[in-house]
Amino acid sequence: MPITMRQLMRVGGLRDCRVVAGHKGLDRMVKYVTIMEVPDIAKWLKGDELILSSLYAIKDDAEAQKELIRQLHEQGTVALAIKPHRFVDEIPQSLLEEANTYDFPVIEIPEKISYLEILPPVSHAIFDRKVVLQEDLEQASKVLNEISLNEQGMESLIETLGMLTKNTITVESMLSYMQVPPLPFACEPLSSEQIRELAIIKRPVHLTRTCERGEMECIVAPILLDGHVYGNITCWAFERDHLEMDLAILEKASTLLALEFLRLKVRFDTEQQYKNEFLRDVFVNEHLILEDVRERGLPYGFTLDEPYICMVIRAEGEEKRENPFDLADRTERLLRVWTQRVITGFFRQMVVCLCPVESGISSEELKKRAEKLAEQLKKQTASKGSFRVGIGRDHGAGISGLRESFREAQQSILLGSAMNNRGTVIHYNDLGIYRLLAQFQDRAEMHSFFEETAGKLFEHDRNSDLQLVKTLRLYFLHDEKLTETAAALFLHVNTLKYRLRRIEKLTGYSLQQSEGKLMLHIGLKLADLMGDDYRYR
Repeated sequence: MPITMRQLMRVGGLRDCRVVAGHKGLDRMVKYVTIMEVPDIAKWLKGDELILSSLYAIKDDAEAQKELIRQLHEQGTVALAIKPHRFVDEIPQSLLEEANTYDFPVIEIPEKISYLEILPPVSHAIFDRKVVLQEDLEQASKVLNEISLNEQGMESLIETLGMLTKNTITVESMLSYMQVPPLPFACEPLSSEQIRELAIIKRPVHLTRTCERGEMECIVAPILLDGHVYGNITCWAFERDHLEMDLAILEKASTLLALEFLRLKVRFDTEQQYKNEFLRDVFVNEHLILEDVRERGLPYGFTLDEPYICMVIRAEGEEKRENPFDLADRTERLLRVWTQRVITGFFRQMVVCLCPVESGISSEELKKRAEKLAEQLKKQTASKGSFRVGIGRDHGAGISGLRESFREAQQSILLGSAMNNRGTVIHYNDLGIYRLLAQFQDRAEMHSFFEETAGKLFEHDRNSDLQLVKTLRLYFLHDEKLTETAAALFLHVNTLKYRLRRIEKLTGYSLQQSEGKLMLHIGLKLADLMGDDYRYR
């Protein structure tokens, strides 16, 4: 392990030296020792040095002496040992004050102590510590390799890591098929920002984590596959401070665990592919044999004798880069909190979930669960995208009921983006008239209807600041109440009335008649369905 300046004060001629400034910096690690008798020594330094000097080059320049302290501090030098009496009678007070400012240790070498009484013993002490560190690392690697080769299990690995680091070790997995021992204490999972940092750095780092004992300094090593973080090893500094060697030990351990994760992931991906094909056949294969369905569904707890609802999850933004099989696995693990017999797969660029129908559960309760699911999925990823969820209805047991619920869940995702004030989760019941409008296949007729109704308002707004489309939307949203609509638009009621008359004149439809309001309302819905800039689609 490295040696500190405080420990070196008990080595060789330093035992007779005295620390005269910067006492708080004595616990810094020393890797080198050198002599400085030239004025521009700072530019040749690596950092982590103990420097011996008589100040000869700057003996008469007080400002240069203070500047030297600043430069050494910036370069990461550990300490400056000065031998006065030959070129300077005593160490200048201004230099000592500057050193105290940076907690930079300054050591006074007595006249009777020569450099030779300091340099060789300190060099040997530093070298011996490096040899010990290398030997410790080699021994630790040998022990970890033996555990891996002999397949002694996760508990044995954690116990060995704890013995090597003299601290508490935990392993966390983001994969349901990678079983790890439960944490011995409550702690918050890594944040998406921390996961992103680990994915970028790709090696152990010092992080602050929160547990039941409060905020703790930790070393966290990522378990990586193809650049993605699938878990971590954390060394908690409960018993003692972290050592430099702990970083190397955890890096070796994370590499070994990554190999185990890879072995299990290959097996899981194969099994998940079979599950995906099973679900695809259930939903879209027109030549399905029911007996085959029953037999293939047994490993997943699937039965044709009870009803299911279908839920689909689509990643948006950066989440589209997420491994689809891993996303399906995490979704299934989160859903099993509510039902153990959920079945998840991935096809058509969506996670597809079959959930057994629970008696008495409402569509609102389903939406609350789905919103929580989307939020949890977001927290478990390292990217900045989001998730959308569509939910179908219960259509009874059997293949036809499953397929209808799947169709509705897909429609909820596709049509939900057209709805005003759309949320993360859309239930098929929420689609309203969009369910009917989406059935029309004649796109030309839809465009024609739009042009005859709301299209004239969109065209007017392109060259005007009246915002007639927004005005009409808010007018309908507030149930045609003038005062509330005017407040939402930050307008006087008379100004609102003028805009409404303008809408009637442009479209030819009266907002005082049910037929006129219906035509304009449908025109706005078509605009949502086709997209406002429908001309350029």
